[in-house]
Amino acid sequence: MKKVFRPFWSFDIKKTESWLDRMAQDGYQLVTIQTVTSSFLFEKEETSSIVHYHIAYERAEKNPLSLPLQKDGWELAIQQKNWYILCTQKPTMDRKSFPVREGLIRRNRNLLYLFGGMTAYAALTTVFFLLLSGITLYFDGMLTIEANPFWLVTLIISVLLWTIAPYCTLHLYKGNKPFW
Repeated sequence: MKKVFRPFWSFDIKKTESWLDRMAQDGYQLVTIQTVTSSFLFEKEETSSIVHYHIAYERAEKNPLSLPLQKDGWELAIQQKNWYILCTQKPTMDRKSFPVREGLIRRNRNLLYLFGGMTAYAALTTVFFLLLSGITLYFDGMLTIEANPFWLVTLIISVLLWTIAPYCTLHLYKGNKPFW
């Protein structure tokens, strides 16, 4: 058994699918995925096989495997809540049908708007803080900061906003640009 931690795996689906394909070629069969901890569990097999994975996301109780997909050789590898990982052994040129990515695109677009809003909020509040501090220093010549433990909380939140929100925004934008 091999457990692999992949944070932000759902932000770039094409890259994750390619990685899963390479793991199958190396002889690691996907057993389960833990979406909360962003970890994948693989089992080592004697022989490697060429498997092509497709990741889908649906909030509704839809069956991701329609009859045309089943006839074209797609199988449900794993279902974890709203996540579906489908697989086939057919090469790309021989496939006539592909699973729909509508739910996944909608999810990632909503996440892009959320993290983009967080980035804009962090940028505007930082600019506003620096502007007010600059005006105070220019006209008063002195800036007083109260010694309060809540400044530490404010600093931690701002550092988290300035690191995670822009990273997630850019990663989601680059990873999902081919779908738009």
